[in-house]
Amino acid sequence: MPVHVVRLGGNNINQPAIIHSLTSILKKVEKNHILVVSASENIQRILVSGLELLCISSQTYSELLANLREEAALVAQLNQTPELPVFEQSLLPLERLLQGIQYTGDYSLALRDQVLSYAEIMTTALLHDLFNHAGLEAQLLLPQELGLIVTDEYGSASILKAQSVENIRPRRWERLSLIPGSYGITQAGKIARIGDRAADYTAAALASILDVAELELWEISKSFKTADDEVIADASYIENLTYAEASELAYFHHSSIHPRIVEPLIEQHIPIRVFELQNGEKILKTTINSSLGEQTQTIKSVAHSDDIAILKLNGPGVGFKPGILATVTTAFAKHQINIRSVITAQTSINIIIGKQDVVKAEKISRQLDLSSVSQIEFVSNISLIAIVGHGMQTNHGISAQLFSAVAKHEINVLLSGSGASDLVSYLIVEEQDKQKAVNEIHKIFFNS
Repeated sequence: MPVHVVRLGGNNINQPAIIHSLTSILKKVEKNHILVVSASENIQRILVSGLELLCISSQTYSELLANLREEAALVAQLNQTPELPVFEQSLLPLERLLQGIQYTGDYSLALRDQVLSYAEIMTTALLHDLFNHAGLEAQLLLPQELGLIVTDEYGSASILKAQSVENIRPRRWERLSLIPGSYGITQAGKIARIGDRAADYTAAALASILDVAELELWEISKSFKTADDEVIADASYIENLTYAEASELAYFHHSSIHPRIVEPLIEQHIPIRVFELQNGEKILKTTINSSLGEQTQTIKSVAHSDDIAILKLNGPGVGFKPGILATVTTAFAKHQINIRSVITAQTSINIIIGKQDVVKAEKISRQLDLSSVSQIEFVSNISLIAIVGHGMQTNHGISAQLFSAVAKHEINVLLSGSGASDLVSYLIVEEQDKQKAVNEIHKIFFNS
């Protein structure tokens, strides 16, 4: 019987209407379904914060487990499910790990990944309990049981497809299999997380290994729209995207998918279809393909991110002095600070980083020997706004439209960039101008 691979958002365990639609759909389907489940944000937050508190003796492992049980009880109450035996069973090995961390007050990267993998495991166990109560049979299959092999880059592992194929492809699948996403097992037998929101990447790898016709995403937290609907209330769904466009929007957290989701699918050109679940039916909203196909609209979306800051290295000769940028980027890489973009001028080097890295980046920068740099400055309270879509370099009027939208409404542009790819043009504005800027740009490209 054909196998269908689906990625399901873990936050849906708190949505009884979605769970009802989900069980109705799965009871009717004829194909074997593999549901790769992401972590509930609430469960992951409790586990991450609890782990840190455990190490500084501000919380005991018993208190952390009690908080997790309390969250599970809320899920059970919402879904009118009286018992959670599978969830309780999932806590037993976690309890032993937490006891050890409380005793030592420390943990390795490998142990941290092992503990955090329980965010997905507990979410999947809860879903299993909800299905059992609704009369839907399923098997819970852990990635280590499945034989999903990953690199030993803890926190950001990659799936080793060639090593995983021989474990996964011959397997006889049950009617419904539930797999916790976002982690795998190294060749040394240790758990390594692929990253946050990485269940998509795991699902894509399984779709590739099993050579399915398509990968389906059911009820992602944020759908693909012409803008973030928290900023533009009447933003429309995007019917078609390319792999590259979808990855770019994921980078901006414009949609709740992992930017690496397309990597395993490229060679086989496996399409991605995004569905919403309503009244026991799944409704197609967006199709993501490897090729452009027929394009009726160059600009697909106006994306934005508030999670940025600018490091400005100022000085009269920084543009002429070789080695400054290399020194900074090498130091940042050593301390795992991701550089989003670099824009240079003769008197200033502007490095765009994540806002959460500002304190660490400033400390490192001031310790470096940066000749010709007379001032180190950080700019926060800013927003990155981008227009995303293939054809930026061939449709010459697009940039003019973009800048006329902000100039007409007296929005100050701090930095701008385009030309690095045919896919995106962006500008940086003060955070207080974000709403107005996104609104006016969206009007020009979608409301005219």
